[in-house]
Amino acid sequence: MSDPKSLALFYVADGYRLEKQSWLLSASLAKAHEGDARVRQVAYATAPNRAEMRDITHAIYEVCGVELRTLSAPPKWKKPYPHGNKIVAACDDRGATHSVFLDTDMACTASLAEFMDLAPDTCAAAPEGRPTWGGKNARWTRAYAHFDMEVPKERVKLLRGAKLEYVPYFNAGLVAFPEAKQDDGRRFGEHWLDTALDFDLNCAIANKRPWLDQITLPLTMKRFGYKTRVLDELHNYSLSHRMDYSQTPDAVILHYHRMRFLYQSPQWPDLRDTLVDKMPSAHRDELDAHIKDIESSLDAEDSSAST
Repeated sequence: MSDPKSLALFYVADGYRLEKQSWLLSASLAKAHEGDARVRQVAYATAPNRAEMRDITHAIYEVCGVELRTLSAPPKWKKPYPHGNKIVAACDDRGATHSVFLDTDMACTASLAEFMDLAPDTCAAAPEGRPTWGGKNARWTRAYAHFDMEVPKERVKLLRGAKLEYVPYFNAGLVAFPEAKQDDGRRFGEHWLDTALDFDLNCAIANKRPWLDQITLPLTMKRFGYKTRVLDELHNYSLSHRMDYSQTPDAVILHYHRMRFLYQSPQWPDLRDTLVDKMPSAHRDELDAHIKDIESSLDAEDSSAST
């Protein structure tokens, strides 16, 4: 009999800015998966930042069932690449059949349990909003050629602006994947790291940063034979620079980038209340002050912009 399905939702809360963002993410994930014992959360921080984590963070993690793990040391990138922490975390064995990586500047409004149904050779991600890399100088052709591959014939529709038909290019803020070992005995995270390192160190091509994770995600999938479930924008709904926030759809994941965008969305009051409800009373005053600072600063910013 096959092992029962399980899902690890993981993120990198390394440093105080990401740590603070993870309060809302962990609370919203906990609410969206209440009663589902198959789903658990794992947060990662480097050893120095883990030692400096504040009590309020430990408190909300305990309530939300978040396991805190120390992030492994980074590999020898060509030059420092903090975005690579997600790839390092993806390599960790969380003991689940499936995993979903999430950026900390996200909030969840519905269950992600569907990703436990991904086939052992299938990953899932939503297309990027715009062609931020590879549109000039045949870069995608050269990137695939580095691994002796041709650019895929299939195209995805990018999610912002003109919504171009483009080579497979995904936002790496949410990536779902199986933890099954492939024919070479390695899992997806290890394949992604192998590809990203090789590309970073050995492929002479410009402007890899900060997009190295997103460039190498489709390269990894093709290189190691993974199929791709292309997600719609409701699974990774970017809130940045929208014209009318009153029309924000009921997205599964809101990718807000900056708090001023989330604050304008109709989902913010419920998300704020979820965070307040989850926070232990001993830290409620600190959280209330944090929320007041956010809302008052954004109100002041709006007033200044309107004068």
